[in-house]
Amino acid sequence: MHLVDKPESTAFPDATDSLIFRFEDVPRHIRRRLDTALEGYGLTRTQWRLLAYVFRGDGLTQTELARLLELERATVGQAIDALEAKRLVLRKPIAGDRRAWAIGVTAEAHALLPELQRIGAEVSAQLFRGFDDADLAALRAMLERMNRNLAD
Repeated sequence: MHLVDKPESTAFPDATDSLIFRFEDVPRHIRRRLDTALEGYGLTRTQWRLLAYVFRGDGLTQTELARLLELERATVGQAIDALEAKRLVLRKPIAGDRRAWAIGVTAEAHALLPELQRIGAEVSAQLFRGFDDADLAALRAMLERMNRNLAD
């Protein structure tokens, strides 16, 4: 099965393959930039993402966070443990469920939030440097179309 109509070729990678490889390059570069920026705060990318979700939805459970982050519950549990040790999150009991805990952010996390937002803004600014509004709109439309194509 071919993803696009193209003549059979012995060249590998061909132009379409090379484009797909570039789709893998961009997230790798983003991850590296974030990892480097977060090192100074003693945070991992997983911890940073987890904090972002808890800021948006205070009181999420470990299971809900695992689903949102697309990670195993155990991995999320380790991230919560690390953030709790850094005094950035806390576990709050959930009435009626002794096994589940609601995860909340602390005052220390709120104090760190502007720095975390700055990191995200700097990576985004670097990523989209030289793009104008029309470029971003076209990119968004193409990515949405690709997502729809793959969702079929």
